[in-house]
Amino acid sequence: MILVIGVAVAFALAACRKAPEPAAPLGTVSVRAGQASVEAGAPVEIEYRFARLAGGATLPADAWVFVHVVNSAGVLVWTDDHQPPTAPATWGDAEVTYRRSMFVPRTASPGPVRVEAGVFSRADGARVPMRATGDPAAGGFEVTAASNDLFVVFGDGWHAAERVAQQQANEWRWSAGDARLSFRRPRRDVVVSLEIDQPVAAVGRQTAELRVGSDLLATLAIEPGARRIHRVSLPAARLGTAPIVELDVHVRPTFVPASIATLASSDTRELGVRMFNVYVGDQ
Repeated sequence: MILVIGVAVAFALAACRKAPEPAAPLGTVSVRAGQASVEAGAPVEIEYRFARLAGGATLPADAWVFVHVVNSAGVLVWTDDHQPPTAPATWGDAEVTYRRSMFVPRTASPGPVRVEAGVFSRADGARVPMRATGDPAAGGFEVTAASNDLFVVFGDGWHAAERVAQQQANEWRWSAGDARLSFRRPRRDVVVSLEIDQPVAAVGRQTAELRVGSDLLATLAIEPGARRIHRVSLPAARLGTAPIVELDVHVRPTFVPASIATLASSDTRELGVRMFNVYVGDQ
């Protein structure tokens, strides 16, 4: 009898305990996709809005924005975590709004997806409490099958593809000082989108010239540690008459990892920049 009463009391006490109260949100976040549909392999622009923080609260000094793209079943299909243009630790009363492009992986399956965003500490991965606002549909778009016939081929001057383990969609190739991209000649004006970075601070600022033959189409500024998508107009009249366009990428300066003491590397390759994605189309 005593045992029965003890068990009953234990259940009654457990029932009276309140579940932990969720942490009060420190602000709000909303996202909006710039296009209703995007083909696999193409870039899409996303607008992010973070409202003012509640009660003057501050965010971690190492805070970044996480971006998760999920399908209709709620399954994570790719990410675009990033450092926003202004550090979250400096956010105050004013609304923070910015736009950022990301590439839809070429391997992404067709179908609807939605973008979820928030803020997290890079030190421990802990998320900052934020409340999603706005129309949830605004952060969604349709992924369509890749149909662009201007497929880009990495030619001479590119090293083999590399990737981080467990991140199959996050792949890149290092260039040498001179490298070549090739694609079928379009009979219209197009835009080439190139996602580039160079993570070694010791190398300093670089330039990447884009040329077709001797014709200089653009000079890109590559800042160390900044992964950016550069868009360059390619007028049909400047792409020559050959069936294949050969777009040369000239990077200066280059570096050899083994020659930079702080890297403690045995890599003796000549490296220029890392290319994550290239897309030629009507974007």
